[in-house]
Amino acid sequence: MYNALYCNNIFLNFLGRECMLRIIISKIKKQGLLIPLAILMALVGCGKPTDHVEVGQALLAQGKVEDASIEFKKAIEKNPDSAEAYFCLGNIYVKRQELEKAVTYYRKAIDINPQYVDAYKRLSETFVEMGSPDTVFDRKYNAIEEDPGDPMARIDLGVLYHKWDQTRNAITEYEEALKLDPDNPFIYYNLAVAYQDMNLFEDKAIPLYMKTIELKPDFDNAHYNLAVSYLKSNRLEEAMTEYKRTLEINPNYAPVYVDYGMIQLKEKNFDEAMKHYDKALEIDPDNVEAYYQKGIVYAFQENYEEALKMNRKALEINPKHINSQFNIAVVYHKKGNLKRAIAEYDLTLELDRNYQDAYYNRGQIYASLGNRPQAYGDYIAYSKILKAKTGKEAAALALRGVEDKEQVQRYMIPSFKDWILEQE
Repeated sequence: MYNALYCNNIFLNFLGRECMLRIIISKIKKQGLLIPLAILMALVGCGKPTDHVEVGQALLAQGKVEDASIEFKKAIEKNPDSAEAYFCLGNIYVKRQELEKAVTYYRKAIDINPQYVDAYKRLSETFVEMGSPDTVFDRKYNAIEEDPGDPMARIDLGVLYHKWDQTRNAITEYEEALKLDPDNPFIYYNLAVAYQDMNLFEDKAIPLYMKTIELKPDFDNAHYNLAVSYLKSNRLEEAMTEYKRTLEINPNYAPVYVDYGMIQLKEKNFDEAMKHYDKALEIDPDNVEAYYQKGIVYAFQENYEEALKMNRKALEINPKHINSQFNIAVVYHKKGNLKRAIAEYDLTLELDRNYQDAYYNRGQIYASLGNRPQAYGDYIAYSKILKAKTGKEAAALALRGVEDKEQVQRYMIPSFKDWILEQE
C-alpha cells in the first residue's frame, strides 16, 4: 500500500485496470416537482417514524442537495440494506459531478437489489457521462499536440496511462515532463510511484523519492512512500525513520498506522497490530486497508465471522478492493463451505480476470471434489497468468494428475492475500 499520483495539483488514487461496460442507454425523463412545505412536514410529523428517504427526495426536489444527502445517509444508518437510499445518494453525487462516487452507490443499490432497474439505467447513464477511455485519451493527447511544451499535459497523460496499468507508457510521459520542468518535485514523485509499481525499489523508486524530498522536504506522501519502499527492500530501520518523519509532518496520516499494524502482524503480534489499525480508523473511519488488515488478524485467530465482517466493511467502502473479496472466499474455503467459496472466488475473478490466486484456490476445491476438468482448467489459467507476470513456471502444473490425493492435499492450504506477509 502506498499513496496516490500527483496530477494538476491534486492527488489521484488509481485502482488499476477498470472494466468498461458495454452500454445500451435509454433516456429517462423525470419530472422535477416542488413539494410544498406542508407536505414535507407531514412526512416527518404526527409522531410517526421518519422516512428519511422520502424526506430526502422531497428536499432534493426543492434543490436542497446537501440537506437531502444528510437524510439519505440517515436512512442508510437506520437500514443498511436500503437499496433506494443508496440509489438516491448516487443521484446526489451525479448532481455534484462526483461521478465515480455515484457509480459506487448505484452498484451498492444493485448489490442489495439485483432487480433494481432504475439503478442499472442510472449506472449506464453515468458511465456515458464519464466518457469512454478513448474519449479521455483523445482529450489528454490533444492537449499535448496543442502545447508540446506544457509539462502538466505530459503529467496528465502519464497519470491516465498509469490508471490504465500501462506503467511503461506512464514513465515515458513523466520523463518527457521532467525534460520540460526538471525542478518539479511532483514529476519525480510520479516517476517513483511508477517504478514502485514495478517493484524497482533500490535503483529507481528510492532515489526518486529522495530527490522529491530534496526539492520538497515536507511532502508527507513522498516520505511515506519512501518508507514503504524501504520496508519492501527489508530496510526496516530506515523505513521506521521515514514513517516517523511522515507523522511529524502530518500527525493524522492514517496509512502509517496501518503499516505499523502490518509490521506487528508479520511478527504475529496480533494485539499490537489491532491497536494500530484502530488508531488508523480513529483518524480515518473509511480507511479500507485498516478494515482489510483487521480481517486478516481475525482470520489468523480463526474468528471467521469477524474476519468476514471486516472484509465486507472494506468492500462496502470500496467495492473494487479485490483482496478483501479474495479473502472472503478464503474464509469460506477454510471453513469448509466449498460451494460458497467457489461463488466468492467467482466474484473475485469478475473483479479481475487475471487474479491468479483465485484460479489456484478454486482449482484446489475442484480437485478435492474430484472435478478433474474444472481443476485442470483453473490450474492452467493460474500457470499461464503467473508465467506472463513473472516468467516462472507454476507449481500447479504438477497437479495435472489430480488422482494423487496426497499431492493435492499439499496444495490445499489457502493463504490470505497481503504483500507484507508474502515476504515470508
